[in-house]
Amino acid sequence: MADFNRIEDLANATAYDVDGDKVGGVKDVYVNDTTGQPDFVSVNHGLFGGGDSIVPLRGHSLRDGELHLAFPKERIEDAPDLDENGHLTTEDQDAFYRHYGLENTQDVTTYETGNRFAETGAAGAGAAGAAGAGYAAGERRDVETDVDAERREFADTDRHDVADNGEIIRSEEQLNVSKDRVETGQVRLRKYVVNETETVEVPVEREEVRVVREPITDADRANYDGNIGEQEASVTLSEDRVNVSKESVPVEKVSLEKDTVRDTERVSEEVRKERFETDGVVEGDVEGDVEGDINKR
Repeated sequence: MADFNRIEDLANATAYDVDGDKVGGVKDVYVNDTTGQPDFVSVNHGLFGGGDSIVPLRGHSLRDGELHLAFPKERIEDAPDLDENGHLTTEDQDAFYRHYGLENTQDVTTYETGNRFAETGAAGAGAAGAAGAGYAAGERRDVETDVDAERREFADTDRHDVADNGEIIRSEEQLNVSKDRVETGQVRLRKYVVNETETVEVPVEREEVRVVREPITDADRANYDGNIGEQEASVTLSEDRVNVSKESVPVEKVSLEKDTVRDTERVSEEVRKERFETDGVVEGDVEGDVEGDINKR
């Protein structure tokens, strides 16, 4: 079943790229002279309205004032420029299709043109036929989507009720930040056994034998028995032997403690804010400067 939308809703939409990033507001809608269906939109993406890009509507979706296009923001911003006459020729269409890499892609969204847009389409087609050159059947034309006229026409849905004294309340979204304590991980302390070689120097003693020769004393001569033969003498030697033993002794106590580190984390979120604008007011007639006001002639 076809999905029907209104062209005026498309003209008042805010455009987003394929990743959901905001590109800018829709400035113009380009409608096919033959089918009456929109084929292109002009999206304003420059600072203070300083840049426009033509984007094909193939593969788009429109919901609740959000126009989601099928292309990334970088490609949209790098689109070719359109001549100042504001109309798309066949050559212009081919150039845009080549830029966006479109081949035989069909739209599935259908729009109700309405009486006002139908009359505009008939007038545009007639003018093109009378001119005889410039825009043949099937070429795109720019639909007049004056922002002031559209907003006045749909003021009952796009604006707040204004009190008799001319006052209006502006509201906006504000960020409310809270914190939750969550687990981020676990730390375990465990001990294990390794084998190492430890060397200790131990002082030791040992006995050695040496031969001592001394002259014979008178006492030795007196005790000599006069026998000549074999005789032995012996002495016992000793030394220190090192014995090694091991015992387990406590040397250190290790524990886990937690410290709290304070830091600052930056969070960002898109919020909606209402802004004011005035219609039909000559510059200088409004006293003061309200943020976001647009004074229009």
